[in-house]
Amino acid sequence: MSAPRSVPLTSPPPSPTAGHAPDRLTQLTLLLLSTLTIMSGATIAPALPAMQAHFADTPNAAFLIKLSLTIVGLVIALTAPLSGVLADRYGRRPVLLASLVLYALGGSAGLIADSIGTLLAGRIVLGLAVAGTMTAAGALVNDLFSGPARGRFLSQQAAFGNFGGAVLMPLGGLLAAASWRAPFALYLAALLLIPLTLRLAGGLPAPLPTDSARDARPRWASIGVIYALSVGYMIVFYLMPTQGPFLLRTLGAAPAVTGLLLGAFTLVAALTSLAYSRFTGRFHAQRTAALGLGLLAAGWLTVSGAQSVTGALLGLILGGLGGGLVFPNLYTWLADLTPPAWRGRVTAGMSSAIFLGQFLSPVLLTSQPGHEGLIFRVGALLAGLLGAALLAFSLRRAG
Repeated sequence: MSAPRSVPLTSPPPSPTAGHAPDRLTQLTLLLLSTLTIMSGATIAPALPAMQAHFADTPNAAFLIKLSLTIVGLVIALTAPLSGVLADRYGRRPVLLASLVLYALGGSAGLIADSIGTLLAGRIVLGLAVAGTMTAAGALVNDLFSGPARGRFLSQQAAFGNFGGAVLMPLGGLLAAASWRAPFALYLAALLLIPLTLRLAGGLPAPLPTDSARDARPRWASIGVIYALSVGYMIVFYLMPTQGPFLLRTLGAAPAVTGLLLGAFTLVAALTSLAYSRFTGRFHAQRTAALGLGLLAAGWLTVSGAQSVTGALLGLILGGLGGGLVFPNLYTWLADLTPPAWRGRVTAGMSSAIFLGQFLSPVLLTSQPGHEGLIFRVGALLAGLLGAALLAFSLRRAG
């Protein structure tokens, strides 16, 4: 299907190459907004077994509780394109402000939910909010940064998001030990970002883009490859928050320990992204992402054969090393293919791809009791195949 011919009513603010880089507070705000994406699932992941036990009398409770974690992804996949259109038409800031309010309302619904249906309704609202924050914030990053500076900030943003997960998962585990409802209170923290978001650029539409900017079209074939890779990667990556707590429970890990282990996974990913930000532009983005997929495959293969929590931790470290390399490089590749006037919509497509994969993960890769390790072996195979396909694609394009 061809791209729509509609003309967005806003053009992005000047890039740093045309003026000055964003100030430190703007950069910090963008980094804090990036934590909201991983927080949408990381916060309650350690509480999933307790939630399943609480709603044990509900038909299909095991599936529905896992769905409560990933239905957010389905909603994002369906609504991110609309968020992208709104961000391109009305500006980034209004979309962000509305999304932060919805984030707090939908995320905290678990504090009062008396049924799985009510819980799922809150998660749907949360999905609408994440679609808005992820799309508008991502477009704003592309507005404000360009070239190597963009690649460095994207790596830092990935690191910061994973640092958030490294804090939130252990915190969620500690809170889940007291009550499965307690982790849902953390979503109210989104309200604290409203004052910072009010000072961001993009509150009102800018003048119409020039004819050359308006007529430029994204390179949809390559962008489609990036979207497909993102869907597959998230299907494999999201094995840990959806299936990991159940595998770790078979190894004797309590909820608090599970939270610490999941936090260690995201911490390694954060440190990897942060370290890689120093080398952005020196390595081929596609091949580095392929290396990340290979490391993730090695990690899941190690997790699948773990006989102890220590063995699982080794696999989590390997997987974290790979996870820290994949998305910064995919986003850098995507940004290089996107004309300014299309940033909101192309970023929205990436959001849809990521969270479609997140939603599909427990649907396509669900472990059976007593066979929790098998699904991680399947995930390792898929990650390896994705890495090999990406490497072959990069070599073919270079040839």
